[in-house]
Amino acid sequence: MKLTKIFHVIAAFSLLSSVATTAKSESVWDIEYLPAGDYESAFGIGFYQAKNEGMGFYGNFQITLSIREPHYDSLNISSFGDPVTDRYKEIMLFNFGITKKVTSNIIGYAGVGFVSVTGIAQKDDRFNILASNGKYYVNDSSNDESSSNLNTGFVFGTENISFNIGYHSFTNTVYFGVGSRF
Repeated sequence: MKLTKIFHVIAAFSLLSSVATTAKSESVWDIEYLPAGDYESAFGIGFYQAKNEGMGFYGNFQITLSIREPHYDSLNISSFGDPVTDRYKEIMLFNFGITKKVTSNIIGYAGVGFVSVTGIAQKDDRFNILASNGKYYVNDSSNDESSSNLNTGFVFGTENISFNIGYHSFTNTVYFGVGSRF
């Protein structure tokens, strides 16, 4: 399911970049990293298009990429009475908004987005029935969240390489990106 979401976002960014890039604009693609805080670390992509005059647009997407196996969707926290030994909050964020060239090498951006958090519980299978190492994972719906997000930041760098420092209001966390200008 996560791969399907990632594919749809990449396709949308590709379409936006092919439609919106003009000779009078600058575009930046980057790979982004959201460090762990109250939520698991996330990686993502961003597309930032800034016009020499006026406003441009951007979109970015970040998602937790961890794979916790074996994961049983049909089980829950109380299944089989196995104790919960750890809890995780996997996150997915999508933002879009406007950009403005501050200087020839700096683009500022601000926008809004959507956040979805999936709670995951690690359970201990002391008899190794559901997992060979005794650890298996189930959904922990008591830790699911969804909300809006305010997003802001700056893209800066050289003619070819870009760096991104952004902020998410939902996580109250700074994220970083490295990419390329074209």
